[in-house]
Amino acid sequence: MVLHYPFAAVVGMERAKRSLLLHAVDPRIGGTLLLGHRGCAKSTLARGFAALLPSSAGQESPFVNVPLGVTEDRLLGSVQAKRLLRTGEWMPQAGLLEQAHGGVLYLDEVNLLPDTLSDLLLDSAASGVHHLERDGISQTLHARYILVGTMNPEEGELRPQLSDRFAHGVSVEDDFSAEERVEIGRRRMAFDDAPEAFLGRWAAETEALREQLSRARSLLLDVEIPESLRLLLAERARLAAAEGLRAELAVLRSARAAAAFRGEGTVTQDDIEEAWTLCMGHRPSPSTPPQPPSAPKSPPVPKSPSSGSSPATGPSPAAASSALTPKDSLPTSIPLNSMLKPRVLSVPEPLFKNRSLTAAFSKATAHLSSVVPSQSGPLRWQASLIASLKCGWKPGEMGWRWVRSKPQQKSRFWALIDASRSTGAAQFLAAARDTLAGLLRAPMRIHLLLIQDGRIRWLLRNGAPRTALARLETLQAACGKSPLAAALRTLRRAIKVSGPGVRDSACVCSDGMPTLHAGQTASGAAEEVRLALRRLARTLPSPVLWLSPKASRAFSGWLDGLVQGTGTVCVGLER
Repeated sequence: MVLHYPFAAVVGMERAKRSLLLHAVDPRIGGTLLLGHRGCAKSTLARGFAALLPSSAGQESPFVNVPLGVTEDRLLGSVQAKRLLRTGEWMPQAGLLEQAHGGVLYLDEVNLLPDTLSDLLLDSAASGVHHLERDGISQTLHARYILVGTMNPEEGELRPQLSDRFAHGVSVEDDFSAEERVEIGRRRMAFDDAPEAFLGRWAAETEALREQLSRARSLLLDVEIPESLRLLLAERARLAAAEGLRAELAVLRSARAAAAFRGEGTVTQDDIEEAWTLCMGHRPSPSTPPQPPSAPKSPPVPKSPSSGSSPATGPSPAAASSALTPKDSLPTSIPLNSMLKPRVLSVPEPLFKNRSLTAAFSKATAHLSSVVPSQSGPLRWQASLIASLKCGWKPGEMGWRWVRSKPQQKSRFWALIDASRSTGAAQFLAAARDTLAGLLRAPMRIHLLLIQDGRIRWLLRNGAPRTALARLETLQAACGKSPLAAALRTLRRAIKVSGPGVRDSACVCSDGMPTLHAGQTASGAAEEVRLALRRLARTLPSPVLWLSPKASRAFSGWLDGLVQGTGTVCVGLER
């Protein structure tokens, strides 16, 4: 038996614990989304929470972890493979959704879950039932579980359709005091050294929580919500332009559960306020669009000997276009023109040629074997059985013919945006930003990597085109130096880690002017960028698109030499 860290022993994280306890009172609230970086004890908290739920038939409530690599048949259920192969019987195999009934379905890194699988979770999470219609099986199964998801916002956003299914959104931050850190370390080491003894020390607190939750569940349906509070909540949701009524219902259920947890029979204004905070934190309001951040400020730096202009005035366009070597950026930022509308760019062929590929979902590959093949793609059991019978296969014999589906791949677009000070000259960056926005209209997942103020950071990970456009609108200034080669290497690593697909494409928006390292020559910097660019292009099926300023006579030789032989197509933009 696996022993889990007790819920009552978790230090801090009060809002997250409060959200989970309200779900233990009323599982129909709709699930909790825990947002925070790794190592914040999110999974420890969720596992301890499952132990507080009421048991069924003498067994503990299930805690079902959905791994990132889960297959469709494992999630939904399918056919018992061994029985089918040995006896020919067509018996269903329970999936993770059915196994989680009455307990917790835990989705770690839910924002990285493939779209096809997250879509399958939506209906069962809302209705509490799961309709299994696959592989010749037609069943309606109970799947009433508490949905607990975790995500690191820096690794990608969550699709709005799935985010809306979580009633609560709680930010879990590592803001513990020194005393709390000491206590966390002491308790964790005590649990790891002697789990049973540690659980015994916290048994009284754990049992008190279980009894309080049991009393709250019995009182829940008798709790009254005053009509005046219902009207105030409805007006507040209307003014906040809340989409639909799902969030409003979650607030009402959460407030009712809070009153029951206190042992009272009437919801108060404080209950509504707490529930509103829990339910609306992860839901953006259409009436209050995000404001663009102010332009980053760089600390003053000494004037570079290679820079031919004063830090106070900055280089003129003529001076910038006459340089043949990369230069250090000046400390002052250059504001960009407001983004009016995306600019349509006629992309040269054969760039992005794989965008037009549409692999048929039903396309299958067959394998003659008696062992389940390890290739990716879900098994098509009916097609496999029919193919095997046609080949003369009989139950218990060798020679099974496996057929797997080959699902359609999603398009992904990777972009590196150089917002260093030199790209702001003559408004090239503004033109590149607007042109990049014109490429983000097709249905695909967007990744935007930004160079600004000498730093490399993700502006967006795994986002939708609409979100990408909103993020581009927040780009209002060009400032700082340009570690261009390091950014290209960062982009390549991200593509390799995620697994490059045949429908992936990449774009670089830069003037090609990297900041020189100490003692580095212009030719050395160019070679470093060229090597990183060549390696990036080798990871992708299509050439890399480079959006650059309209080449002047002085710049043309530099840019041509930079991209030559790297698998890159350079397109000059009017400034």
